[in-house]
Amino acid sequence: MERNFGNLAPSLPERAAGVHVLAHGHDVIVEDCVCDAHARTPPTERMNRRTAIAVVVRGSFRVRASQGDMLVGPGTLLLKNAGSCHEYRHVDDGGDRTLTFELDDAFVDAAGASFGVTRRRHHVFTQLALPAAPSTTAALAMAERAMRIHEPALLHEAALSIASLAFTSSWAPSHRLALPTDAQARRVARVLRHVDAAPASDCSLSTLAALAGLSIFHFSRVFRALVGQTPHQYVMAARLRAAAASLSTTRAPIIEVALDCGFRDLSHFTASFHRAFGVSPRRYRGPRPS
Repeated sequence: MERNFGNLAPSLPERAAGVHVLAHGHDVIVEDCVCDAHARTPPTERMNRRTAIAVVVRGSFRVRASQGDMLVGPGTLLLKNAGSCHEYRHVDDGGDRTLTFELDDAFVDAAGASFGVTRRRHHVFTQLALPAAPSTTAALAMAERAMRIHEPALLHEAALSIASLAFTSSWAPSHRLALPTDAQARRVARVLRHVDAAPASDCSLSTLAALAGLSIFHFSRVFRALVGQTPHQYVMAARLRAAAASLSTTRAPIIEVALDCGFRDLSHFTASFHRAFGVSPRRYRGPRPS
């Protein structure tokens, strides 16, 4: 049987077997792990230095750790405690591919503060994995999209969404999450005004959270609860609105419009604009008046 070593979908960028670092922040490291193991490959053991969550994107394999023994496949969240050891064994050919989020202690503690729980030493997860479910589909789709377009802000938001799923399911908080307060709503409103007034400015998650006076994790949760979308989605919408207005009212070159509205390059802008409006920026602007 022919194997294609984890590059199992044309929608994902093709990469050689190995670990590819997509983002290396102070709180989260994101890795695209392409594996070419097969049924005849001996089992391998790996020690996890940090708390991590691996999203199985393609393929399947068997994994064993102190929490149990499972066969995992696409859509599964594999949960790894810092200092734990996992054994991996492939039972068929075809390889696999995972998107792994390594989390530092500050990120994990911020999550605990947000969800009202406290970790015990390095022990965070009581389960080995969370099987694929309808409730995880949106977060997993975000993670796969982040993998395709390799955008740092989207990768970080994917980490927050995936961590939220893992923490709330495995930690089982003892009380329901409180609804956002009016004080928190005022903080988020301040952020909305900032983004709408200056969409091309630094609208990174850390900057917006600092403006709100909240931790990144808590800000992300409160923002989504109040606004109904992630901070990144809101920023992108604001930048696209600004770009559409500029295209309609000026004859500035399209690359200039893109950069002035906060997009990092023309290709990213064109793809984002077409997704939102159904036409290219050039078609949206229309012909030059005679």
